[in-house]
Amino acid sequence: MVRRRQRADRGMTLVEIMITLVISSIIAASTFMFFAGQQRIYETQTRLLNTQQNLWAAMEVVARYTRASGSGMYECVRPASYTDPALNGTRLLSTAPSPGPLTPDLTAAPQAGIRAYSASTGNMQWIPPLWIVNNSNGDSINSNAVALNTDVVTIAFGNGSSGTDVDATIATNFVNTSSAIGLTGANSGNMFRLGEFVLLLALPSWGFGNNPLLDRGCTLFQITSDPVGTSSLVHGAPSSGNIAWNPPGNVATMLPSSGGYSAGAAGVRNFGQQLSWVTFFVQDNGPGGIPNLMMWQRQLGGGISQQVQILAEGIEDLQVSFACDTGSLGVYDLTSLNGQLDEGTNDNTRKTDEWWNNVPGDNLPGINTNGYCNLPTAIRLTLVARSLMPDDLIDPAVTGNGPMDVEDHRYGTTRPLDQFRRRVLSTTVYPRNNKPL
Repeated sequence: MVRRRQRADRGMTLVEIMITLVISSIIAASTFMFFAGQQRIYETQTRLLNTQQNLWAAMEVVARYTRASGSGMYECVRPASYTDPALNGTRLLSTAPSPGPLTPDLTAAPQAGIRAYSASTGNMQWIPPLWIVNNSNGDSINSNAVALNTDVVTIAFGNGSSGTDVDATIATNFVNTSSAIGLTGANSGNMFRLGEFVLLLALPSWGFGNNPLLDRGCTLFQITSDPVGTSSLVHGAPSSGNIAWNPPGNVATMLPSSGGYSAGAAGVRNFGQQLSWVTFFVQDNGPGGIPNLMMWQRQLGGGISQQVQILAEGIEDLQVSFACDTGSLGVYDLTSLNGQLDEGTNDNTRKTDEWWNNVPGDNLPGINTNGYCNLPTAIRLTLVARSLMPDDLIDPAVTGNGPMDVEDHRYGTTRPLDQFRRRVLSTTVYPRNNKPL
């Protein structure tokens, strides 16, 4: 019998095992590092996607409301009769202690838009279709602090307006705001309903091209007696009709500077059931807090007063600039308009820069200075969003990462550094209804 000899090298040596373990460890570590890196990239992209989604959704809402500003208020825009910028309130703010809240009566708002009675002040208030407070400086809205150097924009519009120029012509001179509004034609009140708002409009402010510097008669009342079958509109005082939006007596300031509304030369427009204000601002939640874009909607009529609510998280800046076609002369002159909105940095002439709030120290428009821009051709909205969590992959000392400079908001040497990722989105909106002609 032949006995088989066993091989001396059967199995693995210790050295071979160690080499195998080392190679396997390197492969495993590389694989782990690869997937860990991919996980970090995935998490970063997810955060950026969430940031961009917040940004897109917020801009869609703000742009939609801005585009609808002045609905039902067509031909009711007039210039400010004082030197403050036509679209920019000063700090503002009501009679509350400084800095005071932004209030829906808009008593310190620009003198543009429609006249209405304010029960809170006992006098006339202006309701502008678009009101921009540039670079907020410690303001507060409903106890919500507004982020420093961000803009606040308030938009007004009517719900259910008839969409026509005027629905009826007044039959008798209207010189006392406590009087009923007489209408031309029997049963002309059938076009209106109890509880609706109506606008009085005075010629030549409706239906004709005219000097934009003229005072535009546009006064808001609420109907307190069923007008069906009648030829007049009754707007009772708060004591009789329980309506806070009609004056209890004559308020001369609610009438045009010409003294009132003339028979046959003034009309009534059905304004619908409600007038709404929507205010957008950035909420400052302090160091370490998440900034939010806030939305505050109030309604005149319907008894609804909504609280401020979060529209989008992580929005840290809102900037609003506006433009007017001042034409080749650099002043508001219908004969020189060229259909262009030139942008530059020279505020001494509007021939090359027809935008406001787009550069630091911009000279805001007055009636006779730097061109006239009470009726903006375009509104540019800019939102800056940041990730909700910092990214430790960012070294701010090396990258200089921090908040972004947009429009006339500049940080300069005070610009802080951080590890948040950011996205910026701008869109230009062309309002349709806040026009004079």
